[in-house]
Amino acid sequence: MKIKSLILAGVFAIAGFNASANNSSLFSYNKSDVNSKLNCVTAVENFVNQNEGVTIANLNADGQQLVAAANLTEATSISASLLDGPVGIPSFVWGLCLSVTGILVVYLVTQDGDETKKALFGCLLGGVVYGVFYVIYVIAVIGSF
Repeated sequence: MKIKSLILAGVFAIAGFNASANNSSLFSYNKSDVNSKLNCVTAVENFVNQNEGVTIANLNADGQQLVAAANLTEATSISASLLDGPVGIPSFVWGLCLSVTGILVVYLVTQDGDETKKALFGCLLGGVVYGVFYVIYVIAVIGSF
């Protein structure tokens, strides 16, 4: 009974910290600024659509003003590849949430060794997290006797 009360109090404490929004300026934006930034990205998109097979290196050479205006870097293209995976869900998340089943789904859908490796790392992390929580649970149960 003690552990349930402790967990419930912890959940309410965490929810209390996250529930306050005192700074209303965080929820406002400058619409014209957003539109100007999106216009830069649209210009890059149009350039890429007109020139098939263009890479960031080619884009830096041919459309340097477009790259500077849209604030594109190599890191931008790499971070987009992290979202690759079955059904638009990253392979790491498949392994983390569904364990061996997630690895199997990623392997069967993508047929890609790198994506399967990401799912494997997710599965391993999920196992470690589960093991830590299990040890904490066992210690709490033994401590309650």
